[in-house]
Amino acid sequence: MATDYFIEALDRYRVTRAAELGCAPEHFDDHSLVIVERPAGAHEPLALIAVTFGTGTVVSVVPQYLDWVKAHAPAMHYRVMFPPTLLAPLVEEAKSRGESLAYRSPNLSFLPGSDPVAISVPPGFAGRRVDRGFHDLHVDSNEFDNALGEAGHEYVASIWKFGFVLFAGDSPAAVAGAYDDGQGMLEIGVDVARPYRGLGLAPVVVTNLARLIADEGSVATYYCGPTNIRSHRNALTCGFVPVASAVRVAAPGM
Repeated sequence: MATDYFIEALDRYRVTRAAELGCAPEHFDDHSLVIVERPAGAHEPLALIAVTFGTGTVVSVVPQYLDWVKAHAPAMHYRVMFPPTLLAPLVEEAKSRGESLAYRSPNLSFLPGSDPVAISVPPGFAGRRVDRGFHDLHVDSNEFDNALGEAGHEYVASIWKFGFVLFAGDSPAAVAGAYDDGQGMLEIGVDVARPYRGLGLAPVVVTNLARLIADEGSVATYYCGPTNIRSHRNALTCGFVPVASAVRVAAPGM
């Protein structure tokens, strides 16, 4: 049975995604394909994003490609999520116009199934919240690129907020970072340093960060590709449940 926390979190998530796409939350339930113009002030700098909660699909596209997408959209709404159907042709269309775009394959979107509970820090490690100073000290190593972002990626760096780290002595063993995901949502990215993998540390940092996010009045989000089984299992272990899927088209590297 869905918890009150999950029901409220899902409602908030649907509202924030609708605002980001430029549609109404009810459009996700239309059992059809809804194509809308991407809002000028959208949080993510994307040419196109399509989102489904498993019923209908909403496509949000920048004005210069709106008519093209409407003319080339598939009849069955869910086929938008298959890259060869619309995404790859859009990339080719952009190329013919002198613009370089790339698509990302569908992801899975997770929310906490209940009020997050932090897993206790195991013996031999120290856990604490970290802020921008830790990010700036470690981002260039690319050792924690999910938790801190890739070195030199200015947009990702601009939306990184804070994190939770397990330290083995002075060395970070596992890191979870929180990114602005729009309107009271914070996305969690997680990495475990190679010497410390297989010790069950990922759920510790993820649940502790999810608890910090909840304490700030925000909702934690978690994303991974459907082929990333290890990350999928980690999300489930941490009490997250899948709620949606999205595909994106943007400038390369976004």
